[in-house]
Amino acid sequence: MRDLSDIRSEPETVKTSSEPGATDLRPTRSTILGVPSGILILLMFCAVIFAFGAVLSKILIAERQAAQREIGSVTRVFDNHKLFLLKEMERYAASNAAYQNIETDRSDDWIRRRFGVDMALNFEHDFTALIDRNQDLLLALDIGAKHADSQFAEEIELQIAGTLQRIRRNYINALTLTDTGAIRFAGRIDDVSGVEVVNLAGNPHIAAAMAIVPDPGGIDMVNAPPSILVTTFAVDDNHLRGLLASLSLDNLTFAGKVPDGMIGVPLKTETGAVLGYLTWHPMSRASSIILSSLPILSIALMIILVVALIALRQNAKVKRDLARQEQEARFAASHDSLTGCVTRGYFHAVATERLKILAAQNKRAWLIYLDLDNLKQVNDIHGHTVGDSLIGCQAGRIRELLGRFDLIGRIGGDEFLILTEDWQTADELHHQVDRLREGVLQPFEYDGKWLDTSVSAGIAHFPEHGRSLTELVRAADIALQQSKRERKAVFRLYDEQMDQSLREKREIRIELDQALQDEELEVFYQPVIEARSQKIAFYEALVRWRHPTRGLVSPGLFLPVAQDAGLMPQIGHWVLERSLRDASNWETAGVSVNVCTSQIEKPGFAQQVEALLRKYNYPPHRLILEITEDLMLDANPATQEVFDQLRGLGIELAIDDFGTGYSSLSYLHKFRFDKMKIDRSFIWRIGQDAEADVLVRSLIGLAKVMGMETVAEGVETKEQRDFLVRAGCGHLQGFLYGKPEPLESALSAQSKRSGTG
Repeated sequence: MRDLSDIRSEPETVKTSSEPGATDLRPTRSTILGVPSGILILLMFCAVIFAFGAVLSKILIAERQAAQREIGSVTRVFDNHKLFLLKEMERYAASNAAYQNIETDRSDDWIRRRFGVDMALNFEHDFTALIDRNQDLLLALDIGAKHADSQFAEEIELQIAGTLQRIRRNYINALTLTDTGAIRFAGRIDDVSGVEVVNLAGNPHIAAAMAIVPDPGGIDMVNAPPSILVTTFAVDDNHLRGLLASLSLDNLTFAGKVPDGMIGVPLKTETGAVLGYLTWHPMSRASSIILSSLPILSIALMIILVVALIALRQNAKVKRDLARQEQEARFAASHDSLTGCVTRGYFHAVATERLKILAAQNKRAWLIYLDLDNLKQVNDIHGHTVGDSLIGCQAGRIRELLGRFDLIGRIGGDEFLILTEDWQTADELHHQVDRLREGVLQPFEYDGKWLDTSVSAGIAHFPEHGRSLTELVRAADIALQQSKRERKAVFRLYDEQMDQSLREKREIRIELDQALQDEELEVFYQPVIEARSQKIAFYEALVRWRHPTRGLVSPGLFLPVAQDAGLMPQIGHWVLERSLRDASNWETAGVSVNVCTSQIEKPGFAQQVEALLRKYNYPPHRLILEITEDLMLDANPATQEVFDQLRGLGIELAIDDFGTGYSSLSYLHKFRFDKMKIDRSFIWRIGQDAEADVLVRSLIGLAKVMGMETVAEGVETKEQRDFLVRAGCGHLQGFLYGKPEPLESALSAQSKRSGTG
């Protein structure tokens, strides 16, 4: 493209007619369209000069405006960075743990680890200081090891003395007394924090300070000035490049004054003193280029520029769209859409490679196999939409609690695998596991309702519990199953005894088939006493296994095995028949028999019960069937029909272990039980826990309102008995009256109790 100075005027050529009499169409040289050529040229020149001057004037104005915008942008980014420093500090200063380890139970090791290691790794800054409530220096750490720690901290403290004084004053003013006399902090973080520019060691720094305050609170506090966390950030060229890279400024630097041809923003202390300037070359410098060019070239360049910008913008947009689509496709292929966690295949691939690296580096890791216990119940009660929300919520909690550097995979509908390398000691393991467990067990809110959550987990250690991912998953799965067998909502660390327990259960499964054939099962009976008369009302039938070599095998060991093996309907039918056969010889006492979900759901259960009643000529009103709460959660119209049939026979129905599962008043209305058995976990706390006393009275009152009798399980002391009698409990059961015994021993104990032979 040529410069306008290279364009020469060429003679104007006008075609003329060569025919005779033709008129010459060329204008005269002295005029053009009747205007003298000199005047016209002058007018054209003036017009060009005027246009050029107008354009240049607008460009200069635009440059000044652009410079002001750049100054405003730099100022905003710099101010935002100061606020960002405070926000980063808030994660460490506003913390219950920080307050307790500094103010109420000082731990120097914790302070050094939290503010000298964790904060240095996760929060970019140059210097950290912690000043206690007596204005003594607890911690001074220069990240870059450029200064004498304590001397540099004193220099910082001197320059921000006004801010420190304001923080202490606002903190003291925000301390309040509750009705119980406890001290609480009722102020805002903004009132007890501050940030300013200071001159340290001859260089400008951003200094931020924040009081150590409890968050979320609810802990014991002392009525004293606060400890204050202080951090500094050097305003040097290296930091400026990272701080303001998004502005695409040219040669951003710090100077004592603004050089010629550059613009700047003053850095002022809190008192208004200028420490220097952030300076840079302005982005808009078109005027110098325009002055060296002519208007025609400027217009041509502008046209070309506009066209190019439009084309570039379209190309950039297409590239961004393609890159985003490619990124979304890769993410979708490796991540679960509901939770954002990685998929099973991606988890196994990445975890396998990561374990190889850890093995080569001789490092440790932990694998957590986590399962949502109550997802099925949430789906059944509230619908799958709520269940999906619960899964997503728990996944978010896990990521928040463990951090974004841990590998978290969703490997099933309600199962997660987590690989973390952050826990190095046993204490850290226990602390972090407790923190994770507490976080995922928090109630879940959906549509204004709070739903209880239940999560169990198994944990395996690399390389102790396995050197491959397959071995680790197996160990963690074994620990998870152990936690579920013990009780839900617990986290268990794998040990070899769990594996031994699995082998023992496999042996029991094999031997249990033989036990059914050889009739090694027995029925023990435990008396249930009428509370007022203290006479036996009925016996609860409890199955026992007398193994030829093991002796009596605990029901807690073989019944879960039988349940998993699908043997419970067979065992339950045998116990029911044996109990009715034995009870048919009793004069007045009834018998209570436990029935499981699989037993009731088996077709023809009510007809089997009716046939056994006829076989042994047993009065139906003396038979009580105890049913656990899990059956109600799985209940369908067929189950409701079975309940109606049993009630039609005159049999009494009892809900067992009430209050330990997912109890609902709607279930009690729907199934209309005759008896409510209050679980022993509530009874043993009577007299020791005021809350338990209130809860037991409430359960007894609830049963009375709904027309049910109550049976208290696990009564072992006279104090418990007297409390229950006063509370209006109808029946008592426990070691105070007798333990489960074989039929002969139970009847003998009854005879002694009644005074007859």
